[in-house]
Amino acid sequence: MKKKYSFRFVDVFTDSAFSGNQLAVFEKPKNLTKKQMQNIAREINFSETTFVYPSKRKEIDAKVRIFTPYSEIPFAGHPVIGTAFVLAEKFNKRRKKKAQRVFLEIESGVVELDVAYHGKNPPTITMHQPVPKFGVALMDRGQAAKAVGIERESVIGGGVVSNGLDFLIVELDSEDSVKRARLNIDQAARVIERYHVSGIYIFSREEGSRIDLHSRFFAPTLGVQEDPATGSASGAVGGYLSRIFKFPAKLEIRILQGAEIGRPSKIDVTVLCERGVVSAVSVTGTVVPAGEGYLIVP
Repeated sequence: MKKKYSFRFVDVFTDSAFSGNQLAVFEKPKNLTKKQMQNIAREINFSETTFVYPSKRKEIDAKVRIFTPYSEIPFAGHPVIGTAFVLAEKFNKRRKKKAQRVFLEIESGVVELDVAYHGKNPPTITMHQPVPKFGVALMDRGQAAKAVGIERESVIGGGVVSNGLDFLIVELDSEDSVKRARLNIDQAARVIERYHVSGIYIFSREEGSRIDLHSRFFAPTLGVQEDPATGSASGAVGGYLSRIFKFPAKLEIRILQGAEIGRPSKIDVTVLCERGVVSAVSVTGTVVPAGEGYLIVP
């Protein structure tokens, strides 16, 4: 027997519809199997789709499962932030509270989020991420360059950073190099397999009173050719830069991502360090509603 399952669409890391990173949230996925959830995620074909369940733990607001078009994953930034927005709107329909805290249980652990309301403007949601772990340095700049279709000379450096997912962070010499990048799926798959990562995150930086990054993320083995905004990798690159800058007490970063695929996004990252190590990472963005409906599942 076919059943209808309702969903909400939201755009994450943007203050206007039809930009940022799209997310589908299914609030009542009762009796759906993992295979059905995977089929739904593939049908919708956003970078991620989430399914929300009651948590068995009283202190947790909900349990969330995250799917890309190809597989279930333990952690991701924009799905967690977008799902928190949907739940916060449900808990605080008339926005009587100016701030709200949400706890979500995902496969990698519990994520704490702070929701701040600003009148009629989109709420700001801050996700507190796991402290990053640093893996191997980038071993072959030429191979990484081929994976994203640029010259070897444009690659400055990089390495693996983990914070619930593993990322290969690759720093490029200019914003122009980032813009010119073109994914080579076969080469990228080899790089992803070599470093055992979820995808390749490229960026360039401009240093001023705040560090501004222009970035792109490619995860073809997860079914994501290019992600419009990658919250989890944003925290990872914040940790990477903190290490480059010898762990300053506070590092603030603004990341611009997604313009190359028509989904401009803005992500703010704050990294705190103590005694030469990263002690806290937070990723902040705004979310706007984009639509709602239902899907018929056989």
